[in-house]
Amino acid sequence: MHYFNPRMTSFLLVFGIFFTLSCATTNSSNNLESSDQPTVEELQDRLTQLDNRLQNDVQNSSLTIEKASLLSEIAEKTEPPSQRLPYYRNLRDMADANYSDQNVRQEIDHYVQTSWTFEQTEGVKLLQQNPSGMDEQLTDEVISHFKNAITVNPDSLTTYNLLANTFYRSNRYDQAIQTLESALENIEPDPSEIREKLAYLYLESGNIDTSIRIYEDLVEDYPERAQIRHGLANAYMLNNEHDFAISILRNLIEDYPNRIEYKESLAGELYFKFRSSALRYINSDETISEADRDELLQKLDEITSLYNEIDSTVPLSDDNAYRKAAYLKNSAGYLADLSSNSTGNQFEEYRIELLNSSMVLWERLSENNPDNISYIRNLYDVYVELGMTEEAESIKRSYNL
Repeated sequence: MHYFNPRMTSFLLVFGIFFTLSCATTNSSNNLESSDQPTVEELQDRLTQLDNRLQNDVQNSSLTIEKASLLSEIAEKTEPPSQRLPYYRNLRDMADANYSDQNVRQEIDHYVQTSWTFEQTEGVKLLQQNPSGMDEQLTDEVISHFKNAITVNPDSLTTYNLLANTFYRSNRYDQAIQTLESALENIEPDPSEIREKLAYLYLESGNIDTSIRIYEDLVEDYPERAQIRHGLANAYMLNNEHDFAISILRNLIEDYPNRIEYKESLAGELYFKFRSSALRYINSDETISEADRDELLQKLDEITSLYNEIDSTVPLSDDNAYRKAAYLKNSAGYLADLSSNSTGNQFEEYRIELLNSSMVLWERLSENNPDNISYIRNLYDVYVELGMTEEAESIKRSYNL
């Protein structure tokens, strides 16, 4: 039974790196209302009166500054946060207007900054209070805060990231993508980190062609960024363009020989190629030529060598031991099936070698994890395949297999 696919470790290694919770340091905001503070309704009445006065005195600097102040104050007091957008749009429109008086410009920018800081701080505080996840209502509140912050200040890369991360954490990939696309439209020059997150999100949402296009553009712009090249390799894997992925991974290993994640990814891709070729021969009963046989065994040689290099670089954890043991055992199973399609005994000799190497690892895993019946069953299977009847029977009796 061939149940383990080592190439999947590549995605676990690469895809988890973009969307961790990144909360900026925030300052507390004391917004407690005292009994003598004006209500929202009173502030709205003042805003209406102020607008009427401004219609007759458009160039009045003090009235303009007062309006910006009122918009910021009304928005902050309005509940729920989702109802604040009209005030922030109005404040943003004021910020985008041309003023001959630079003092007006500075004052409006001050209120823009104040409102942006307030909204982002409130959203981040909710995220920090709920690091392991939020219910839908609380998530919507966080989203409202970040949308408000972006509305009043559409140039903040930090806020776009926070909003996209919030959508991502709640599995709203389309909205996360839309948020990052908006960031690219509003922020110049295009931030590479936004493009990279977009490539990943398109990949995870199933739009592989778009993901590949973005990754290829990024690789062209930033050829020195290994993480981007690895992302492109993963996109090629999911698009069944395995030769392209293998080429990228070989180059990455040449440039960064000590990074085990690239070796694990390459081992997974080579195993996929080996398995595909093996199944093609097994299902067709096609006789395997010496050249094809040697090519299959060379793939196994390279995969085994990669795992050995990983073992020599980092201590062999149980997880790594399991992946290697499963690869060795599964590959031995394919070689057993391939033996009937080939002349000579090269496949059989290699099969025994793989099983012996696998046995050592299953014995270690079983000893370290005596309650893991999966490890025990795999060790039993290997004993049977190697003709170690006494050992196999001992395990069978001990664990009632």
